This record gives sequence, C-alpha cells and structure tokens, in this order.
Amino acid sequence: MPKNHSSSKSALAPSQRRAGTPGPGKKPLAHTNQASEEHVLRALVDGLDVGVANVSPNVIIQYANARFAEVLGVRPFESLRGSNLKDYISGASWESLDLALAQALHYPLDGEMKVDVGGKTRVVRLSLAAIRTEYRFNGISIVAHEVTELVETSKALHDSEASVHSLSGRILHVQDEERRRIARELHDITGQELAVVAISLDQLAANVGRADVDIVKGIKESVELVHKIEDEVRTLSYLLHPPLLDQLGLGAALRWYAEGFTKRTGIQVEVETAKKSPRFSADKETALFRIVQESLTNVLRHSGSRTALLRFSAHSGTAQVSIEDQGKGMDIQKLAANSGQTLGVGIGGMRERLRQLGGKLEIHSQPGGTRVVATLPVEECVLTREEADSGEEVSREKPKGVSGETATRKRILIADDHDVTRRGIRSLLEDEPDLEVCGEASDGLEAVAKARELQPDLVILDLIMPRAGGFAAAHKIRQCGIPTSILVFTTHTHSGLERMLSMAGCDGCVLKGNASNELVRGVRAVLAGKSYFNPES
Repeated sequence: MPKNHSSSKSALAPSQRRAGTPGPGKKPLAHTNQASEEHVLRALVDGLDVGVANVSPNVIIQYANARFAEVLGVRPFESLRGSNLKDYISGASWESLDLALAQALHYPLDGEMKVDVGGKTRVVRLSLAAIRTEYRFNGISIVAHEVTELVETSKALHDSEASVHSLSGRILHVQDEERRRIARELHDITGQELAVVAISLDQLAANVGRADVDIVKGIKESVELVHKIEDEVRTLSYLLHPPLLDQLGLGAALRWYAEGFTKRTGIQVEVETAKKSPRFSADKETALFRIVQESLTNVLRHSGSRTALLRFSAHSGTAQVSIEDQGKGMDIQKLAANSGQTLGVGIGGMRERLRQLGGKLEIHSQPGGTRVVATLPVEECVLTREEADSGEEVSREKPKGVSGETATRKRILIADDHDVTRRGIRSLLEDEPDLEVCGEASDGLEAVAKARELQPDLVILDLIMPRAGGFAAAHKIRQCGIPTSILVFTTHTHSGLERMLSMAGCDGCVLKGNASNELVRGVRAVLAGKSYFNPES
C-alpha cells in the first residue's frame, strides 16, 4: 500500500540506514570520495616528468599528461584528448603501433616510435599495458620516455667504434706496407751497396803488392760508397724519427724536415716559427710532427702545388701547426662525410691521433688550395730543456790544461753511446803523440760525471745519447765550471746547428762522415782556443 509504504519509508531512522546512504538532498558519500581521489591522482600524473596517456584500441587519446604532450610537440596538453595518436607520429611507425596496441590487449610490452617535431625526429620508448576493471576494458595505458639523445649517442659510439676498428685495420696495413718499403730499400739499395764495398775490399786485399793495381784509388772509391750508404741510412733513420725532435723540440725538427723535404721533392716549403720553440710533452710534439709529415706528403702526392707554407705557434696553453698549399684542393663534401674509407688512413689517422690528445683537425679547401690546421691543448709552455739551458752565451775561460801548465799531452774524454764509434775515435787519435784518451762515457749523465772526475782538456761529445743528450750534457759541464773544451761529433746536418751549439757552450763540431779528414784537425783547433765548425754542418 502506498500510504503504508510511504509511512514505512519515512519512518526509516537514520541509524537504520545503510552506511553510505545519503540523507535527503545530499550526494552519495562514496561518489564524492572517488571524485576527490581521481582529482588528486590526475593532478599527480599531470605533473610527472614521464609521459603518461590512455588510448582506445582505435588509437584515440582518452587522456594524456603534460609530459606526453611535450614529447609529441603539442601544447596545451589538454588538446590531445579525443585526437588520434597517429596524427602526431611518423607514418613509418603506424604499422608497428597498431601491432603493439593489438598485442597490448593480451600482455604488456615495450617498443619504440618516432615522432616528427619541428623538423627533427624524436625517438620515444613506450611501455604499453591494457587497463581493465572487474567488469570491463578501459583502454590501453602508455608510458613514454624520450630516448633521442641516448639513441644518437649510442649510434655515434657505434659509428666511432666501427671507424676506430676500420682505422686500426688500415693503420696495420699501412705499417706492413711501410715495413716492406724499408726492407726493400735496405735489401735492394743499402744491402747491394754494402755487397759492392765488400767485393771491392776483398779484391784490394787479394791484390795487395801488385804493381798494376791502384790500391789507394780502390780504397777511396770504397770510402765514398760507404759515405753514400751512411747518408742513406741517416736519411731513413731521420724520417722514421728525427732525433732533433727529442733534442731541440718541435720547432727545430720542423725546420729540419721542411729543408729536407724541399731537397727531396723540389717543393719549396716556407717555415714560420719562433727561433726558440716552446716545449711540451713528447707525445704531443710527435703528434704534431707526424701531422706535418702526412700533410706535406699529401701536398706532394695530390695537390700539384709547388709551394707550401708551414706555420707553428704555441701560446696561451695551445699549440697549433698549419700547412697551406696552392694546389687543386679537395672535395669538402667528401671530407665532411668521410668515414675513413675513401680518403685512406692519412686524414682519419690525423684526426684520431689529435682526438686522443684532446685536440682537433680542421681542413679548409677550395680549387685554389688547401689549409690543414691541427690544434692541441698543451701544458704551460716552457723552453726546451736544451734551449732553456743554452739560452744565453756561456762565458768561460778556456782550459789551461791539467795540473797547471806542466802537462805535455792533452787529455781527451770520448762520450758516445756506440762502442764502435768510441773505438774509431781512439784509433784516429792514438797516433798523435801530444794527445791521449783519458776516459770514455756511454751516455750524457756519465759524460758529465766523467768530466767532473777527470777534468779533461777536451770532451768529444755525441749529440744523441741515452739519459741525456749532447746539448744537456754540454750545458751541465759548463754549469759545473769544468775548464774543458767541447767538440761535438755527430751525424746531424741542420742549417741552424752551429748557432745552437755555440749557444750551448760548444767550441766546434765535426760530422762523423768526415771524421778521417776533419776530426784531428777539429780537436787541435778547439784545444788551441779556436772555434771549429765543419763547413758542411
């Protein structure tokens, strides 16, 4: 009955109502709490730094937070709701996205898609999973992380590793080719010339005493051939590693190399560098020297230029060499896209050498010529040890002999790291009645110690020796105040060598190739208080 029903309904006491049953004119309490929780959760998700979205199986966006919209390049993020996700991603990703959404209905999965934003393609990593309540399917959740930078870095690393592997393989190939070339030159040229000398000396020995054989002429011809072999071996040795680089630094080595390059090729190389080169670590000096070698070789082989300009400078913590030519130029586009395959090991090797040392290589080229610039950060530049030691003329008194003026024979110390050379010097001096060898040293430090101990009248000093070179040893002898003359005995030929030796406190220089004619003459000249520099030095 309606009435009874009405009265019974109205008679329901509040205490008898079911929990959660609202009073007259009030919203259900459960709905209010649920709405509040959803609002808080939505605000939390909207502020995440991770892209979050819900989409329907037909790719309609039901919800997306600000970060998801940012990944797609859309602002404001509310405008995404109701739009199709495919409107914002690359067409190449549509098929894989449809497949991923279909699979996500059954199990969670991860994948990637590409998004074109402002002309740049972004790579986005996605995690997809179906959203289900107890009774129905509510769409697919997508969590998006932009990984563009990570993918690009990974690709760059992979390309770099591939380039390094390729470069390493080609370097090994070039090393093998270089070794073959050296072996061929030693066998086909030097070896054959030595064989000729041996045959000639054998014939002379077999014909000693015969009146019809000119022994003296045969010996002179053999000596000339030996000098030619010596020059060839010295040139080969210098090209492999110039000793001036260790002794005097990069500036002197570059001047020497450019001078020799001009003589060998006819290409005129002008050098602009400070007279006193700053000095830095050996690996960086060597790297810049090798780049100059490679660049000048490219000028010879590829440019067609008959001139080149070489500049070297070092200041404010930076060292730089540049090589310019006036040739036909290079293909800049090929250089920019160079993977190291088409341009050989040279340019790739130069770049990699500098990169390992924190430097860079720049190449500017056009039909009128090419400019290669190599730059390296260096420690605080200082003068080379030898140049710092020999930066000023050394004032000293000439030796007056040992034990006053009573000594009748002049005492000589020989310093050379080769025993054969020391024996050769002894043999040249032993027939001189007023000269005697009082001691020998096999390196620069021993030469200084022996000079201090023996107080010789003269030190015959090699330039390239272990532990300390001739320049450093000469300066140390002068610093110690030892009253001795110094005569350098070397294989080096360098246009500025006489000036450098004078600055280091040396009295003269004789080339080893001219020892038989010049050594005794040079010894007597410096012992007499004169300077003696071999005209060919």
